[in-house]
Amino acid sequence: MSSPHKPEATEQRIDRPQSLVDMAVERIRAAIIDGRLGFGEQVSEIGLANTFGISKTPVREALLRLKLEGLVDIHPQRGSFVFSLSGQQVHELMQFRELIESAALGEAIREDRAMLSRLLEANLAAMARCEAEGRMDLIPGLDSDFHDSILKACSNPYLRAAYGLIGYRFQALRSRLPVQNKKVDDCQQSHGAILAAVSAGTTARAQKLLKEHIRSTESAYLEASRQARVAA
Repeated sequence: MSSPHKPEATEQRIDRPQSLVDMAVERIRAAIIDGRLGFGEQVSEIGLANTFGISKTPVREALLRLKLEGLVDIHPQRGSFVFSLSGQQVHELMQFRELIESAALGEAIREDRAMLSRLLEANLAAMARCEAEGRMDLIPGLDSDFHDSILKACSNPYLRAAYGLIGYRFQALRSRLPVQNKKVDDCQQSHGAILAAVSAGTTARAQKLLKEHIRSTESAYLEASRQARVAA
């Protein structure tokens, strides 16, 4: 006869390891995105476990989750490596991003244009404040947030899931853009034009401006990827 307390005991046993996995995922992901772990760099399970003060098991599980996010490549008998992109792969990711974001933008405008406008307006205001205060280190994150807001305002779970396949990769690429290629003023102007079209309810124009904005950044992402590969 099974004990009535057994389910609770089982739940308690898996709670702590899961929290360690979450912690490891967050820390490794952050290190990849901000560049502390370079593109193509080998990731040591033992080294990370020692750094975090935990066993290898949660680190191994964290790397498997990061593989699903596209941030880590795992090769049997060779080990785990931070992802790396060729020029062709960057181009393909940009195409995918353009399709997903423009579709999500159309859905978000149709579903709740007012909410989307508020989200984008707040983002633009925050970016302007950071530029005025010289906090340029925060601009890449706000740029990511602008595009993420479009997906958040879209209720289509398939579009959000599709974007999730590439979102963290773009964050990693964006953080590696040289300062002179960030073109903050151009970015703000493009975002402002998209916001104006959203507020006016001109869906086709908003989608066109978004696609043009994404295409205009491709050369910078290609260069960031190339330099990262050279450094690796």
